Amino acid sequence: MAKEPKKPTEAAIKAELPDDVTMEDFQFVLQQLLDAWRPILQEDLELSQSAARLIKETEQHPHACEDEQLLADRLFAPLATEAVALRTLDAKAREVLGPIDQWNWCLRKILCCFRFGWLLSRARTFPVAVYYLYRYWLCVRRLFDDSIGNRPLTVEERADFRQLVANFAAVFKPYLENEARTTDRASELADDATAGNLDCHAGGDAAEALFEKFLTPVNAELLMGKEAFAKLSQDPRFWFCRCWCLCAFRFGWCLGRARTLFDLVRCLIAYFVCLRRCFQPLTCQITKPVGCTDEEVNQNVGGLAVTAVGTATGGFFDHYTLEWRKVEGLPCADDTGWQSTGVVYPGGTPTGTVSVVNGVLGWINTTVLPAGSYEIRLCVYSSLPNVARSCCCTQFSLFKVLVWIDHVADAPVKTGAGFGPFNPDSPLLIPATNDVASVGCCVTVSGSAFVGECNNRKIKCFELRAAVGFLPGPGQMGFNPAAYSTLLSGPVCYTDPDPQIEAGKRAQWNQVIGKPLTTTLVDSIDIQLGNITIHDLWKLRPFCWPSDSGLPTNVMDGPCPDSHHRCRSGKYTLLLHVTDTLGNDYYDTQQVWFDNKPLTVEFAGLAGLPGCTDLHLGPNTQFVPPGAPCNVPWPVGLLGIAYDEYIDESDLNPPSDNFDYYVLSITRQGGPTLQIPITPDLINYGPDPYKGTQRVGDPGVRCDPMPVVAGCPPPPPIPPKFDGILTLLDLRIFDATCAPSVPAPYVIPAGFPLKRGTCCGYAFQLYARDKTRSNTVSCHEAWTPPWAVCICNDLPEGENG
Repeated sequence: MAKEPKKPTEAAIKAELPDDVTMEDFQFVLQQLLDAWRPILQEDLELSQSAARLIKETEQHPHACEDEQLLADRLFAPLATEAVALRTLDAKAREVLGPIDQWNWCLRKILCCFRFGWLLSRARTFPVAVYYLYRYWLCVRRLFDDSIGNRPLTVEERADFRQLVANFAAVFKPYLENEARTTDRASELADDATAGNLDCHAGGDAAEALFEKFLTPVNAELLMGKEAFAKLSQDPRFWFCRCWCLCAFRFGWCLGRARTLFDLVRCLIAYFVCLRRCFQPLTCQITKPVGCTDEEVNQNVGGLAVTAVGTATGGFFDHYTLEWRKVEGLPCADDTGWQSTGVVYPGGTPTGTVSVVNGVLGWINTTVLPAGSYEIRLCVYSSLPNVARSCCCTQFSLFKVLVWIDHVADAPVKTGAGFGPFNPDSPLLIPATNDVASVGCCVTVSGSAFVGECNNRKIKCFELRAAVGFLPGPGQMGFNPAAYSTLLSGPVCYTDPDPQIEAGKRAQWNQVIGKPLTTTLVDSIDIQLGNITIHDLWKLRPFCWPSDSGLPTNVMDGPCPDSHHRCRSGKYTLLLHVTDTLGNDYYDTQQVWFDNKPLTVEFAGLAGLPGCTDLHLGPNTQFVPPGAPCNVPWPVGLLGIAYDEYIDESDLNPPSDNFDYYVLSITRQGGPTLQIPITPDLINYGPDPYKGTQRVGDPGVRCDPMPVVAGCPPPPPIPPKFDGILTLLDLRIFDATCAPSVPAPYVIPAGFPLKRGTCCGYAFQLYARDKTRSNTVSCHEAWTPPWAVCICNDLPEGENG
């Protein structure tokens, strides 16, 4: 059971307050807040005594957004007075501010900040948050221009607010995305709740941090306007006022979520503490990374990274920077070798523009860095002139984690924004078209399988497995390495009881970095070095994995046959599993469409020509129009089947439909070959006139058809076998007299047509292929045997229409 929160006592309050704050000052400020709150509570209490009156008042006072603004003014106006402000500030702040007439603008701005923090805590949608931001923007602008809000906005003012909203969204979006990602940790959160490790304060710091990330100098200019910003930003009071505003934001947010007067007291304590931080010295501390540090997949850098965690804050904080270098024994203050290449800051800014307390300072992109000892330097800078920066350093050993699949059968993993080997949902692509690829037959899987090395922690083994279906990957809910039962490769292990053998296995050339993962380690390699022969050298021996025999058959979907994975084809997920010598596991997955279904190609002859008969082109045959005119086509259909089974018969879209094309050719006996254009009517042709891109006919059979199982859905019917028309052929190509009249895209080579009164043998051949990629030659393409026929040109000389 969750513990009841303790009620704050005077002693406890005094212990939490900064040393310079007296109880008299704290109680004075608290009393002003209570005096503002009490009438509001009393009004609600009176309404609560009569349901009828409450209903009547509700009807007379429909909800209006302006009521929230008025309520915020009633709550916070007493705090934005000189008397209250001076009791909340310490001596340093009062010294910097000077007489009230010099910082009255700041005090009025603080009221805007109180209101915005309180209102934003009530926002339930991003559009509502933008509305509150607009009211805050108007509040700040009115400090310098009373007319704004009572006149149309200028073009420049609209542009400023548009950009402000865009920057606000950039801050808000990661917060919302992080909140959404917490839903992937449902089981972990459930355990935390039942164990008492989760309470009503969870995640509060992340929400409050939004204010600090938002109130950057860039956004301050958009809020105030260029002219006001340029004038006031030169005044030291401006930078203190910025820090004061952040404290007011946080206090308003805290008060908006307060449910009791005890909460109100706690919010006020935090407000006093926050104000003291505005004058603390520049603080620099790095708490991570230290020791042996794993690099991790990081979407912010688009690769592998190490996260820098620590504190960069202090009075008049301006910005901070991160740098890195190899450890070479130099002092932290020595500027030799430091570089910022690959450093990414929260929000994507060129430097760290928001102070950080025990939080993420940024990320170092380590994707291309080798394992070794590195150090990181954090430097914090003040907005005041002539104030020295504060720098600190940390050292760590980089533990490389290169575990990914990036190619299957030479088809690369899709890259670009939001994609890449580290995204389990990134598909394989056909490089030439960027379409989703399918692979089949014998395939080589490539990538990296290497981890190491620090504290004697090294790679132990790796293996490659497959599972049916597109499964969740590492970091996604439901990821289960035990689901991968089909072994493709491995385990490839580097450890051995014999230190000499292990050293041979760990030779640099045996590191799998950007190499085939379908591989074995063998010790039968001999190398000749001059007069010396090194025997039985350990070396990787890659191979391609036969998916057409290695994937499972008779795949079941519960008690019934799986209709989506017939003939060792369908959606599968590959799992790369790497272990280190301390027993840690590392994973990567890749979704793959496997296609091991056959292509069917059959050439069935010419429409109207019986089998095993000669083709006669004569004046009285069905194949030549009367008079044998050269200026009109002599069409005949070429029959056959060019059929590629769908990978998943229930899915008719790519890549399940991965039929590519078929082509037809005719070769004259002892003579040239003619490519036949593909057309349904001798008029219309495709972009490539020699390729047919649609299936033709049906073989009437299927690879691994669905069996009939009692209690399961009946298998879909298979159409009967039939030949279709592959194309219409213009028979004028065989007549030397009329062949010159045949238009493009026909290209009739010399010596191909027949002179009238002669005969010759011709061979027709059909070729087809699909788009499936393989490391096996001719795996997903097929030719028919030559279909030979004797053609006689029986047309008389002189008859040419």
